[in-house]
Amino acid sequence: MIYLDNCATTKPYEEVLKTFVEVNSTYFGNPASINKYGKTANKLLTAAREQIANLLGVDSDTLYFTSCATESNNIALLGSVEHKKDFGNRIIVSKIEHPSVLETFRELEHRGFVLDYVDVDKHGFINLEHLKSLLTKKTILVSVMHVNNIFGAVQPIEQIIKILENYPKVHFHVDGVQGVIKEKINLTKVDSYSISAHKFHGLKGVGLLYLKSRRTVHNITFGGGQEAGLRSGTVNVAGAVSLAKALRLSFEKIDIAKEQHKVFKKKIIDELGQLEYVVLNSPLNDNYVNSILNISLPKIKGEAIVNALNEHDIMVSTTSACSSKTFHLNEALYARGLSKENIQGSIRVSFSYMTTLEEIETFISIFKEEYKKFKEVIESGI
Repeated sequence: MIYLDNCATTKPYEEVLKTFVEVNSTYFGNPASINKYGKTANKLLTAAREQIANLLGVDSDTLYFTSCATESNNIALLGSVEHKKDFGNRIIVSKIEHPSVLETFRELEHRGFVLDYVDVDKHGFINLEHLKSLLTKKTILVSVMHVNNIFGAVQPIEQIIKILENYPKVHFHVDGVQGVIKEKINLTKVDSYSISAHKFHGLKGVGLLYLKSRRTVHNITFGGGQEAGLRSGTVNVAGAVSLAKALRLSFEKIDIAKEQHKVFKKKIIDELGQLEYVVLNSPLNDNYVNSILNISLPKIKGEAIVNALNEHDIMVSTTSACSSKTFHLNEALYARGLSKENIQGSIRVSFSYMTTLEEIETFISIFKEEYKKFKEVIESGI
């Protein structure tokens, strides 16, 4: 089996699995309880929070454990507009966001907020001039992802931060799911940042929200007051501890992984870029991460390519595993102005530190084999 769908989810580290089992079996107390088991569990939770804070370069009291990045995004977006609604009603989102952000903004639009979409250029980067033109005194929220999950473009977060210095009432949220272990960012300069453990070899069902100030976001759920009242509910201690371990292990491997991924991406681009009809939507340069590559074969459905590779035990994907059900074409690729055929014929290949050169070479070889069949189909319809 060759697994090249690491944007969707990664295989957990063995050490992370062992930690999760150990904490659940030995330190199973409720961290909100004042008995010995509860106090021990709370100590583990505090240690995990502090370790993550050190890795991310923030204060530990700015970190809140959640069930996933979708929940983190919802808390940040819904909670911030609830806090700032007396200052204005305009919100800005990029057209290339993950559905957990886009659909939340659309819900806010139903609730009476004015939604403005900021354009991206043909390469998939935020149009900063358009962003400037959309900002008004009534703008209270802007959301732009760190790294795009479909084609890997690294967004100009630092430049956006600079633009927003003139709009102190704006809450700036960044979806960091694909960026946290791939691109550096000074989190203290943004208002909120979301991550999910299963994207860096942690476990599914564990997320994290960085929030510069608790006072800027109202809680959207109510209950026992856990996580400073922001996210009530018994905290998943084993999940939190395993997230901390997965993040630490991933940061330790980041430099080596980046170099490996650059080699992998270049090899695929060099080999498949020579094939007629193949379109590469993720260039090899510093403005894109090396771990994500979007490839298109117009006139052939992406699902057909995925299924053909599946027959050879090679796992890739079409676009996001969480794609919007209300939009028939991938919104991120559509926003770039790519043709309908390009979008429908696109697949995403994504690497992790576990990916090997041998697997990449096999992928290339099998893709070329299947390409011969697809080429016949394409040319028969021309």
